[in-house]
Amino acid sequence: MLLIDSFPLMMLAPFTDWSWWVYWLPVGTAGIGLFVVPLMWRYRETDYEDLPWWTRPWSNPEDWFGQQNHFQSSLPRWWVAAHGIEFKSWYKYHAIRNPANGMRSFELLDLDIRPHEVKFRTPLYYTRYEPNALRNIGKRNAGYLAWQGWKAGIKYIHIWSNSKHLVIKLGWRVEPRDAIDPGTGIGITDASFASKVLPYRQG
Repeated sequence: MLLIDSFPLMMLAPFTDWSWWVYWLPVGTAGIGLFVVPLMWRYRETDYEDLPWWTRPWSNPEDWFGQQNHFQSSLPRWWVAAHGIEFKSWYKYHAIRNPANGMRSFELLDLDIRPHEVKFRTPLYYTRYEPNALRNIGKRNAGYLAWQGWKAGIKYIHIWSNSKHLVIKLGWRVEPRDAIDPGTGIGITDASFASKVLPYRQG
């Protein structure tokens, strides 16, 4: 139902500047990242502001060296604690778990969330559409379509187990809670922009 609702919305994207294909831009970027991210290993201790321009689509603007969530080797503390800082762990985080996460750093693709303009559709509203939050309330499935203007975000989660879940994300990270209770939102001005399908994501 969410996909049916979202189709007309995506068609509203101005064809003079953007069109529906912009929602699939991160998919291609993530695919390229499988080959580009290994080249970024040498820059894992380079400050985010000093990275080469070509690394931007795949460098996380929160976790990279010198940023607010950085711990070691351009990884967050919780990931290092669970997986270490070796190349395999580093690659999995930047190329698999968060593919094309740096797309938000491009001004033309950002979304400055204005709560009074956010609209949404969801079968049942939850404060948070994250796996642990859903497990805590005994839910296995959740999804929504949310948008501000023509920039929309779709998210669907299915809980497989206590450690694995399916997540489907398309478009911008704008959520129902941005409209209902902005105080519980993601707390960033520029909403991230990512499209991915991860059948067995850990977490």
